[in-house]
Amino acid sequence: MSAQLIRMFLLDGNAEGIKTLEISNRTIYATMLPRPLFSQYKQRREYKRPGVYVLMGKGINEEPLIYIGEGDPVGDRIKAHYGNKDFWTDAIVFTSKDDYLTKTQIQYLEAQLIRKADEAGQAVLENANIPALPNISEADEAEVSEFLESIFLFIKALGFTYFTPMITNVDVISNDRIFELTRRNSLIHGKMAIKNGKYVLLKDSLAKLYEHNSAGNWVRNNRRKLIERGILVDEGQGVLKLLADIEFDSPSGAAVVITGGNVNGHTAWKCQGKSLADIEVEESLESDEEN
Repeated sequence: MSAQLIRMFLLDGNAEGIKTLEISNRTIYATMLPRPLFSQYKQRREYKRPGVYVLMGKGINEEPLIYIGEGDPVGDRIKAHYGNKDFWTDAIVFTSKDDYLTKTQIQYLEAQLIRKADEAGQAVLENANIPALPNISEADEAEVSEFLESIFLFIKALGFTYFTPMITNVDVISNDRIFELTRRNSLIHGKMAIKNGKYVLLKDSLAKLYEHNSAGNWVRNNRRKLIERGILVDEGQGVLKLLADIEFDSPSGAAVVITGGNVNGHTAWKCQGKSLADIEVEESLESDEEN
């Protein structure tokens, strides 16, 4: 992809408030808003435009939760989620500057976004099913393909990885801190490194073969996707072996793959006897002293 200039505008000068994003030579227009500021968003013209949206939040184990939808007008669809979806704290809405998005086009965008999020496995999808792709003309498909590319660009530029595949290649060097996760009377042995702000579960880690009965859907879905793709394979003796480095947004995301159950990654991962949580506290105190 060639270089792109993304313009971000903070409506009230507050980075935590409503912000808009656009690319000068493209028709896409994105609005990111915190849930408490939805009434302010209702006053904006893009509220009444057709578009697609991503609702974002977190579960009890820090797992990212998302719901993807479409609407015409898009704002009314998001408004409906106030009563039936409690998990979301923020929303990203994608509309067109020229108002030209047909119902079929936004349905196509919604279906593609849900498919990509499901394939990536970076978040728990709150959507009940994956809709079929509607039939669209070649011209419409070409137009929405560029729109879809811009959505992925905006999402990643905002720091979210919902549509980014988990598989990565990590060069672990000798001075990298390696965290381990083990259990007494078990062969499971997870290894994790922190690279570029991400928690990377390392190749050859050994995970529990079966999930705990209490394991949440997030745990089961993440492991199922890795097994279906041949990345997590039965090694015998009650363990699964990881055949590739896998990137997560949280240490808990990496930990649940190993344990097969709900677990706090900040306390489960340890390096030389110290938990990740303890190390983070120590580094924070050292940073304060230096300043």
